[in-house]
Amino acid sequence: MAKIKSILNPELAEAQRLKKQNQVLNQNVKKLLEERGKHLSFFEDLKSVIPPTTPYTDQPITVTDEEGSEFAAVVLISDWQIGEVVNKEEMCGWGVYNHKIAEKRVFLLAEKLIGWVDMHRKAGHIINELHVLSIGDLISGNIHYELEVTNEFPVTIAVEKAGELFAEFIRKLAPHFPKIKVWELSADNHGRLTVKNQFKQGGLNNYSRLVHTIANARLSEHKNVEIMVGEGMNLLCNIQGVNFLTTHGHQVKGQLGIPFYGFLKLKAKEAIRRLGLSGKSFDYIAIGHWHVPAILENILVNGNLVGSTEMDNALGRNAAPSQVSFMVNPRKKMLFGWCAWDLS
Repeated sequence: MAKIKSILNPELAEAQRLKKQNQVLNQNVKKLLEERGKHLSFFEDLKSVIPPTTPYTDQPITVTDEEGSEFAAVVLISDWQIGEVVNKEEMCGWGVYNHKIAEKRVFLLAEKLIGWVDMHRKAGHIINELHVLSIGDLISGNIHYELEVTNEFPVTIAVEKAGELFAEFIRKLAPHFPKIKVWELSADNHGRLTVKNQFKQGGLNNYSRLVHTIANARLSEHKNVEIMVGEGMNLLCNIQGVNFLTTHGHQVKGQLGIPFYGFLKLKAKEAIRRLGLSGKSFDYIAIGHWHVPAILENILVNGNLVGSTEMDNALGRNAAPSQVSFMVNPRKKMLFGWCAWDLS
């Protein structure tokens, strides 16, 4: 009878359709909230069982000119891909990578950063802040079958080792700066748990979120380390008044090597949608994923810790293991002193 009434009354039929649609939407929202609650509860439980590390002794800071300008140091961290193995025999001698090599390269990066900052301080620059922009792919993951069966250890162990290594990297730097600010973006490519990249909860349903959670728990006793956690596909980082929009970069489609026009399209879309939004504009975009350090207009591309892989070798590509750093001048709202550190 109700069906007959709905046929005769189009308004009633539309109301019934919308009611059913609303019920489905409410069920989906409830399910998403439950899933989000499970993720957040797991992260909190994980942090509670990880013992914090003891901070190293603070180191004296020497500045030649106390009247110099104040700047901020920045380092991009991405594409460590802990767990991946690159065999020298398969690379014709051009590359090798495993966890022990990753540790050496990360600690070498820390040493280079400390020396680089000291050089600037002796030149009269006041550098009290270090900003660490962590933008993803810290583990190898199981996103491809060849990685899953050739990784050095299972993904759970890779997460543990990557979290401890990231924490030790910050721990080595902490004595040399009054303040370190760590900006964490977890929505990436290699850390995903799904076959395809997910955009809804992509930063939660991701092994990189666990890497950051472990590192943060280890650093909880470091009073000069501040953690900023991003949950979306990008994170806007304000560094002394200069805004850096960070994103991993896997949403840009590859073409003819480094996709320069893809980067420009990403920048244009982000700029347009942020027009008129107070505090949402950006001065630079910082991305990882593409493994080759570069400055393309105001787009900053990080290197990777692995160097060339067997796929690169097959395609005739080559890239040295590297991570980049630079200084920020807050008065001129610009960066300078770009360094792409060769860690080979």
